[in-house]
Amino acid sequence: MRKSVLLVLVALLHFLNVEADGQDSMAACSVHMRGWAFVDDEHYPRIIQPVDTFVVNDETFVRYIHGGDRAGCKRLTLLFNPNVTTFVRDAEYFLPYTKGYSALGFFLKPTFTYIHDERLSASVGLHLLGIAGDHKRLREVSPIVRIEYRPVKGIRIVGGTLSDERIGHGLYQPMYDYDRLFYANKEDGLQVFAYTKHWQSEMWCNWEDFIVVDSPWQEKFTFGWVNTIATSFKPDNHKDVRHWIGIPIHLMMNHRGGQIDAVQDTCIETLANVATGLFYSINTPKSGSFRVDLPVFGFSNRSDEHHIHTHFKKGWGIYPQLVYSKCWFSSRELSKGEIDYTVHEKRRYLDANIGYWYGDGFISGRGSYLFQSRSYFDDSFERRYRHMLTAEVAYDLNDVMLFRFQAYYDLDESSVDYAATFALRFDRRFKVHSWVKEKKE
Repeated sequence: MRKSVLLVLVALLHFLNVEADGQDSMAACSVHMRGWAFVDDEHYPRIIQPVDTFVVNDETFVRYIHGGDRAGCKRLTLLFNPNVTTFVRDAEYFLPYTKGYSALGFFLKPTFTYIHDERLSASVGLHLLGIAGDHKRLREVSPIVRIEYRPVKGIRIVGGTLSDERIGHGLYQPMYDYDRLFYANKEDGLQVFAYTKHWQSEMWCNWEDFIVVDSPWQEKFTFGWVNTIATSFKPDNHKDVRHWIGIPIHLMMNHRGGQIDAVQDTCIETLANVATGLFYSINTPKSGSFRVDLPVFGFSNRSDEHHIHTHFKKGWGIYPQLVYSKCWFSSRELSKGEIDYTVHEKRRYLDANIGYWYGDGFISGRGSYLFQSRSYFDDSFERRYRHMLTAEVAYDLNDVMLFRFQAYYDLDESSVDYAATFALRFDRRFKVHSWVKEKKE
């Protein structure tokens, strides 16, 4: 049965016109976009993360996150990435749904990556989280272990520490809280990426709490599946303008339960969220990208009737948004033998959006409480119908310096919550050593 399902999946992917690298028709202009950015390859650089590889004449080429499409290195290559992020996060939340905080800290993720060939690579490292003034010194210390494998064109499987190349897996804030980046930054489990000409997908399972016999906690895990289906066209009279139209399909489920733990509360809970809708964008090389998002959200408590512990059994919401983004970059063309590649020396990125949130009994297991109909700190507080205006602006310079400001105006409470983030990052890969793979006679 499993083998039949796999064969059907492979056949379906080939039918959908799978691209070799998954970036030929959907190049990402910035990892800070909500999902994959649909931009014109003729005017924007290809920027992907983590390291992506391909082979030409027995030589492995690596696409780095920034610094050029292609940088050559031999097969059997060892790379090192110190991956350091320092941040200042000030969340001024006064609404009754959640509480604010201020934090100055750092993430340190030193990682060695061994590239065996164009299909297989492995990474090992350490994940450290530190907060200034925290008496624990280091709030989190855990290993990074990751294997990436491409069994067929357009499929990438990640096992171990999940790839964090997209903020919040590309989910909207009502389904994935941006603040989780500062207290739940590392995820472990299984992840599958799929790329075709008109479809991109990420499926993952983050196993958060594992239990053994008599564990004093319940097992917890999150399953998600994010899909983006899109197509583009160019008007005959405006060949430098590209139009995109697409449909997002997001699914997420949060489960807690277990049979062998020692927890007296036997609640077995499963919360499900889904989002879909429509987006339309106009991309120009000079003016940037203008986008209209019209997502609709759903919530359902899939737990047994005896284990309903949330305020609502089901709910929904709508979050129309206007989005503007612009990418500036300077680059120079280089050549290595028969391979031409681009080095992007300077890049600036601006993203701004405004939106309106309406919620009706909406709950999300991993979403921002600012959008929910219940309070995180006060279990007795609930407001079934929510009306809120939102605004956000983010500025990125060379993927080193980032500033983000978010504002939320609750129309029912007549109150404004806001949050500001400033971060400095060093995320670059360096070649440590290369080995030439001997050919068999």
